[in-house]
Amino acid sequence: MGFGVVSLLNAVFRRMFTSAGLRPGSAVVDADDTTIHFWAHPSLLQPPSSASAATASEQQPRPVVVLIHGFGPDPTWQWAAQVGPLSRHFDLVVPTLLFFGASATRAPARSDAFQAAALAALLAGGGHLPGLAASRTVHVVGTSYGGLVAYHLARELHHRGGGAAVGKVALCDSDLCKGAEDDRALAAKGGVAEVTELMAPADTAALRRLMAICAHRPPKYIPECLLRDMLRKYFAHQREEKIALIKGIATGQGFQLVPLPQEVLIIWGEFDQIFPVEKANKLKEKLGEKVTVKVIPNTGHLPQQEDPKLFNRFLLDFLLQPSASDAAANAK
Repeated sequence: MGFGVVSLLNAVFRRMFTSAGLRPGSAVVDADDTTIHFWAHPSLLQPPSSASAATASEQQPRPVVVLIHGFGPDPTWQWAAQVGPLSRHFDLVVPTLLFFGASATRAPARSDAFQAAALAALLAGGGHLPGLAASRTVHVVGTSYGGLVAYHLARELHHRGGGAAVGKVALCDSDLCKGAEDDRALAAKGGVAEVTELMAPADTAALRRLMAICAHRPPKYIPECLLRDMLRKYFAHQREEKIALIKGIATGQGFQLVPLPQEVLIIWGEFDQIFPVEKANKLKEKLGEKVTVKVIPNTGHLPQQEDPKLFNRFLLDFLLQPSASDAAANAK
């Protein structure tokens, strides 16, 4: 029973991705066999033909949005409600982070900054996504752990230069200011000794605790067989590597959070128990004047799943609105 339900949900979410025009792909991005699996719009998977290049000279190519997932099931589960609405306006890239799904590396690094460097290698230069030319604007969106990666990716692409320009950045329930005391508080809230026991559950009891904390209104009943199958498919695989990722998060002591040059949207669930909502305003203070905060009522740590309609409206309004720099240039 559990196997059937998880497999059915997986098929439904993959179908939502293909219906949004996305196709799966993979690329080896460095000498350490760092392999990133991803979903992308077909226009990004092949170089533009001469005919399309002529058309592109008359018509500006569509911007690109990179959606970066957090801990948990595949990105198809985490972004299923977003790919359809976003694909009407943008060409999408949805990577699977290292040590999730089939993405992996022989490199020893386990930080969110290393994850960002791998994604930058995927996106930059046109070698892996030949349709991603230097004229394309790339917006970066990340949720939870993916928001930490998104912050580093925006900086990495900005510093590399010479490639696609970073447009805007959206961080969703992502506490870039977190430290050891926050991990201790979260572990206590989850009834575990270490935060890794909660975020990388080893059994169904720990998975139940995680699901209860993530959602504002978690399901009242989940069959044990369903949890066992979810644990086997999405949490047990490369669990030790996931624990190393949690320990390797490059925030807290010794990490200097600096403002991004891009406009930033912070979206937060009102009742997030992983990263409390007051962290949104603290993060805004750290990231500077180009930051807007939106709080989604009656949601927890997963607002993109708990209220996708409002989440999508906030995100689309932000991404579709001309940037302040563009508006100033047009005013001259």
